[in-house]
Amino acid sequence: MDDHQFTTVICGHCGHQLTVPVYCGNRFCPVCSAPRLSRVRRRLNWIIQRAELPQGYGIKFLTLTVSNQPDLANMLKFLTSVFRKLRQRAFWKQYVRGGAFVLEVTGRPGNWHAHIHAVIEARFIPYDLILSKWKSVSGSQGVYITRIPKRNVVGYLTKYLTKSSVPPEITDEVSFHISGFRLFQPFGCWYSISLEYRDSPPGCPKCGSHSFYPIDILYRKLDRCACEVRAP
Repeated sequence: MDDHQFTTVICGHCGHQLTVPVYCGNRFCPVCSAPRLSRVRRRLNWIIQRAELPQGYGIKFLTLTVSNQPDLANMLKFLTSVFRKLRQRAFWKQYVRGGAFVLEVTGRPGNWHAHIHAVIEARFIPYDLILSKWKSVSGSQGVYITRIPKRNVVGYLTKYLTKSSVPPEITDEVSFHISGFRLFQPFGCWYSISLEYRDSPPGCPKCGSHSFYPIDILYRKLDRCACEVRAP
């Protein structure tokens, strides 16, 4: 984006300078979304590598929806709350060990449509069973489930984090309404696994160090050091 703001940071080890974007607050911004997407992919890939599937369990891709609503924030509150209720049911704990989900918003002002896209570590779940359970908590019949290979989990789920299914002119409005919601959330045994995760973002491309400073702060530090050296 031509009008996006950037700042310069400098490696505290070798002095290499990098230009990085200033977060603008719009979750649909392609510039800001790239580093967020990388963070989620690293975390999800770390979880997947450590999720050991018991015999009889596989990875399923699950999409859940509810009826369109005029108020986006209320719709997202309702959608996430009924999904939580679903995960608390005995049937869910019988079939599903864990997973992670993301939120996707489509539609227009006054007629919003939201989805939960989840990957779940689960036994075979009869479609009629999960449909009836979802309908009992949400009043909706919007259920889609299919089995996917474990190697495809990261790609299947994270593509919805940057996918903009709303017209460009209303992305600011949508971003405002979803600002209080987690767009990515592990649950069950995957949540327990994620608690051990420590992010290791790429370091300086020149020396590998992870010590970066805004260039103006580093210059102020150097100025203070110079003053201390000159002081009698």
